[in-house]
Amino acid sequence: MGRVAIVSILVIVAAVIGSITSYQVKPANYAKLVEKQKKFDEAFEKEFYVEHTKYVETGERSERLEEMFEHMRQKPDMFRLEMDNHPLPYLTAECTACRALVTTYLTYRRVLGWDRDRIAAQAASTCETLNILTPANCLKIVNKNIDILLFIIDNRPSLTAQTICGIIFQSGSCVLEDPTFLNWSINVQAGGRPITASKTSPNRGAGDLKIIHITDVHYDPHYRTGYNAVCGEPCCCREGQGIPANPADGAGEWGDYRDCDSPWKAVEDAVRAAARQHPDAAYVYYTGDIIDHGVWETTVAGNIVSMTRTYQLFRDVFGSKPVYPVLGNHENNPTNVFAPSYIDRSDFSARWLYDFSADQWSSWLPTATQQTIRQGGFYTVLVRPGFRIIGMNNNDAYTFNWWILYDPAYLQAQLQWVHDTLLQAEAAGEKVHILAHIPIGAGTSYRTWARQYRRILDRFWDVITAHFHGHTHADEFNVFYSLANPQHAISAGFNGGGTVPFSNYNPNYVVYYVNPQTYDVTDFESWYFSLTEANRNPTRNPIWMQLYSFSRDFQLSNVSPASLDGLVRRFASNPAELRRYWEFKVKRGDPFIAAGCNGDCLLNHLCEIVTNEANDDTKCNALAAIFRNLDDELFDEEK
Repeated sequence: MGRVAIVSILVIVAAVIGSITSYQVKPANYAKLVEKQKKFDEAFEKEFYVEHTKYVETGERSERLEEMFEHMRQKPDMFRLEMDNHPLPYLTAECTACRALVTTYLTYRRVLGWDRDRIAAQAASTCETLNILTPANCLKIVNKNIDILLFIIDNRPSLTAQTICGIIFQSGSCVLEDPTFLNWSINVQAGGRPITASKTSPNRGAGDLKIIHITDVHYDPHYRTGYNAVCGEPCCCREGQGIPANPADGAGEWGDYRDCDSPWKAVEDAVRAAARQHPDAAYVYYTGDIIDHGVWETTVAGNIVSMTRTYQLFRDVFGSKPVYPVLGNHENNPTNVFAPSYIDRSDFSARWLYDFSADQWSSWLPTATQQTIRQGGFYTVLVRPGFRIIGMNNNDAYTFNWWILYDPAYLQAQLQWVHDTLLQAEAAGEKVHILAHIPIGAGTSYRTWARQYRRILDRFWDVITAHFHGHTHADEFNVFYSLANPQHAISAGFNGGGTVPFSNYNPNYVVYYVNPQTYDVTDFESWYFSLTEANRNPTRNPIWMQLYSFSRDFQLSNVSPASLDGLVRRFASNPAELRRYWEFKVKRGDPFIAAGCNGDCLLNHLCEIVTNEANDDTKCNALAAIFRNLDDELFDEEK
């Protein structure tokens, strides 16, 4: 998942960063700060190139170059955070680093003619200097990505540092300006019901369907109980990282809060617990990310073994119950990278993953889904008369998918297919659930893609009844507002959280109640266990408990977009209620609760609920105006 520069920062940090997401509220003078930062960045990148070139020529780093590297280094805990959860000062430094490093490496390649091996060696050195991975693992992650990046750079000579960093950050002085990346669109057919008010839906009823939502198991075959959980790398608790001298630094039996993925016994326990607790569930949704965060050493063969074992577990546990899966950004190798279908180089193409998924999913999905799964990892299926699922592969629109830099318009094809499928569903009188790994509209969703999806949603708001996401590991929801009529809430997205504790979370899964006529979500509840308590009793299976029942705990009649929009406005005027939502969102993970969440933190989480597109701050600003006037003491806490 991602952070700063080409082949070193682009590759390394984008691959290893964690998953927590949150919006960062911008100060009132943000525009002036950005203009000032742009000037600083321009001067910094020019000076960095001069100083780094001297270092390459002499082998000695000047005092000034050391200062510049220090400016680029990040806090260690930033590895576990998604880009849009980095505090603004960190984002500013990361953008500066991105522009400086990308400009330098582009010059080395295009002007000085550096070959692949020289670029790789220098990039690995930069990785080591910035303390991102161990020297050996820096070289591994660079070698996994460099050929793709150099192919893109060599074949796109007009690609600049501003555009590359603008795709990744989409904000601040790293803002996207290239019209090639901003101006593509899909064809949206006129029609549909006019949007005249926020969307309502039925209350929960006795005959509602139940759907289990499991996501982000992140099974790590290298996880070892007692091994180092404070290893200093982005993913710990692994056999190659040794046993620490202090037993308290060792990995727990059932997982660990400290940047660790899941042992198999924890994956199996979560799936079996969901099935055991909810035998009356009609369907199961799995929204991606089976593979671990040790991205410097993943392989196609290893990923296949982990995915095969996990899918077989779902078959064994749920039997004939339908499971509807989608791909996560970690499933491919290298991580995050999903090439256009016309890229047929075997070392670049994701075809192996699509063919594998088509074969594995065939036990749950009809033969008619095979073509689009093999084409791009997406599908549609008629679950029952009147009810359809669209399983998207929106990892292609993740801002750390390097192929966006090669051909941003290749994302049109799947979006157009979604539109056309919804058009057919509308004609047939069907309602649709959308499954997608990356939360649609999140800050790491490519902005142009998100804008085009919003056009689709405006057109088919009464056909799409809900969205289901993963990726963030947070138990959260978001509200979609009409692009044309932003005062109206027209859809909702529900995140299943994750059974993995990476990082600081308790494991969970979610259960939805769905009206059997309208297929609206009427209510949902989350189930979790305390990782601290489970690891204190390592020989006993974890005790799963209900974390919340949403309508009950927030006193709602239903969870329609209109109802959730009202709740968000309640949050803005009631910090105690917002804080309760935050506790549920982080699943009462002990490290989160101990650290707390002050006013700025709560406001960031509030704004994330209503942000549908990078840099669209309209809803956030309105809520912030209410929230900041409540109690200044909220913003003066040390925590």
